[in-house]
Amino acid sequence: MTIHQFNLQFHPEEDRLIFRLNTVNREEFRFFLTRRFVKILWPVLLQLLEKDYVAREPAKSHAVKELVEFEREKVLSQADFRQSYAGDIQKYPLGKENILLTQIKVKQQGGGNILCLFPSQGQGVEFPVNNVFLHTFCKLLADAVSKAGWDMVLRFAESGKMQPIHSSAPGRVLH
Repeated sequence: MTIHQFNLQFHPEEDRLIFRLNTVNREEFRFFLTRRFVKILWPVLLQLLEKDYVAREPAKSHAVKELVEFEREKVLSQADFRQSYAGDIQKYPLGKENILLTQIKVKQQGGGNILCLFPSQGQGVEFPVNNVFLHTFCKLLADAVSKAGWDMVLRFAESGKMQPIHSSAPGRVLH
């Protein structure tokens, strides 16, 4: 599968993020990401960024955290976040309804990483990831989490390594 575009938005009624991606073949996949799933997904994305960089630049692996931060700034400065998400979708291989993701797996294939996202039962999606996708996805994910009001901030820490930062503000208790 070759990704053409992807989009992340907060859905307040569901208190979930909606992750949509479409392919060059004009197929669309729709998923729900919960707060819990994002907390599991974030470290996986960070590891993929570091592994991808080390695979491309093994001689510079001693400074991978700093170099990934530099690369992130470069990739994001070249990204077009103003382009509208395509609406000319022709196929929905997993259906038009959003699928609740619960499982993450990473595979190695042909020297690259394949990110696999699955629901608890049924089909999910597998697609190759590279540094451009990962940096862009991390930015959109951090922005969507910020809008969600989940008392969770995804950002680069002072060390250069991205990590989830949880608010110390008291949360609401629901019964």
